[in-house]
Amino acid sequence: MCPIHRTTTARAVSRAIFWKIRLGCIRFSGARYTLHLWECRVENQIETVATTIAEATDSDILLYSGDIERPYDDKLLDICLERKRRKNVMLLLCSRGGNPDAAYRMARGLQDYYEKFTVLLAGRCKSAGTLIAIGAHELVMSDHAELGPLDIQLGKKDELFETASGLTVLSALTELENKAFELFENAFLRIKIRSDGSVTFKTATLIATELAKGVVAPIMAQVDPMHVGEVSRAMKIGQEYGRRLSDLSKNLGSDALSALVDEYPSHGFVIDRKEAAKLFVNVRNTTEDEGLLVSLLRSVMRTPKTDGPILFFMSKTKTEVSNDSDNASGVSEGTNTAGARDGADQEAVRDEDPPRPGVISELFAHEKTGT
Repeated sequence: MCPIHRTTTARAVSRAIFWKIRLGCIRFSGARYTLHLWECRVENQIETVATTIAEATDSDILLYSGDIERPYDDKLLDICLERKRRKNVMLLLCSRGGNPDAAYRMARGLQDYYEKFTVLLAGRCKSAGTLIAIGAHELVMSDHAELGPLDIQLGKKDELFETASGLTVLSALTELENKAFELFENAFLRIKIRSDGSVTFKTATLIATELAKGVVAPIMAQVDPMHVGEVSRAMKIGQEYGRRLSDLSKNLGSDALSALVDEYPSHGFVIDRKEAAKLFVNVRNTTEDEGLLVSLLRSVMRTPKTDGPILFFMSKTKTEVSNDSDNASGVSEGTNTAGARDGADQEAVRDEDPPRPGVISELFAHEKTGT
């Protein structure tokens, strides 16, 4: 493997020291530092593949791996506004879920800033992550990708760090209602059948009602109507956000939103590509380049980061691609005259024009800064 020698200025010494631990080693060369990246080929390949996809689809390639929380919705919007954007965007998303408000703002922002919004999944994308996926015009899922239901998770009473699905309370009430009717029906029919018609309809109804009430009433007395109301309102959050995002993306089936909110039996239920195809209109497998990119990013695309999300654009802008081409042409044409520069002039140029940060440095920089 051919290492890339990257010089760092005094302002980048701290980053270079950090890279020593994660990526390679630092060698002193006078007063300067030279960074040897043993992963240079992977880094170059990641950026090359991302830019290839960007050029082919006229899309910015954006990576988000981690919990969806505030203030990262603001950060996503900021980096989009600061960027010279392409026409479309492809979001590589991996998340356990998080804040539905933040998820809605992220998806709505990408809908507003780009003509076509695509979400690419290669691992877990649950809860609030599914909400973002609803806002996409197209859903790309590898064989390892999975979505999850939209049932809201609520904190358990008198418990720390424990949550339960909002569907639990509503499902319990529905089950009690069904059981109450079943008790009444069974009691009424047995009375009428076994009495051989000697007990009137009115009397059998009263007896069956009292039997059902005696069983169900003590249980219903334990239900807090305020809590039921809170759960009911909370369950509408995902549904209402999903409806608004779907109105623009047009990528959900007619009854898909209700299914995501109400019909799946557990919060961790796996919705793979085949299941997603029943819910979404535009769902496909990854292309060869997309598959290569997610395989290179396997560590952050299969399992979401838990120590602070990774969020950055992986592809170059059109201007950067154009500048790279111009620079390459200039280097080729000026090869014979480059030797005329003395060493001092070359060092000055390097100090004034530091290299563009690589993909791997961006992937691990968040671990140092906590952002």
